[in-house]
Amino acid sequence: MTVPDFEYPRPGTVAPVHFIGPLGRSSTSDHPLPDWWTDLDNERPVVLVTQGTAANTDFDELINPAVAALAGEDVTVVVATCGRATPAWEAGLPGNVRTAAFLPYDELLPRTALMVTNGGYGGVHFALRHGVPLVVAGATEDKAEVAARVSWSGAGIGLRTNRPSVGTLGAAARRVLAEPDYRHRAGALAEQIAAAGGIDALVALIDTDRTA
Repeated sequence: MTVPDFEYPRPGTVAPVHFIGPLGRSSTSDHPLPDWWTDLDNERPVVLVTQGTAANTDFDELINPAVAALAGEDVTVVVATCGRATPAWEAGLPGNVRTAAFLPYDELLPRTALMVTNGGYGGVHFALRHGVPLVVAGATEDKAEVAARVSWSGAGIGLRTNRPSVGTLGAAARRVLAEPDYRHRAGALAEQIAAAGGIDALVALIDTDRTA
């Protein structure tokens, strides 16, 4: 459920391998926009920061270091807390940070210059569908492999840790934002994803196998 340029070459593979891309596709969302949404209309790059929907109980793993690393940068940081209500935490955030429990990614990602994430497979592919380069901090579950593929594909930087330092995160974010090759590679992956068959390709493969 990916595309060729996001998967290592496997010479000598005997069984046929089909790349069908992620099964989901972007669609128009009816999720309400936060009241700060128009703040994204300025010229500053938007950086999306998220720890996903499961591993988001400890913001010190990724969200807080990312906020600290980007506090002095000329960017708008958008933090998706994925359901957590955090009024006390939000009160102490730098002025360039905006937060929401849920965000319509199909509306946000076309505006996004960089996604900082812990490397969930679905979230990474959602970003790549929109040609958004990544900084990935993940070293457990499938996240280590996802981060490695982000680095290998040239679509971003994998940090090989669940708890990157402020300095490491800041350096990685600045590099991805400054070097156009990362966005170019993410854009190439977006083109492959758009051309992939997704769920229709999967159904066709099952039907072909069933009737063979």
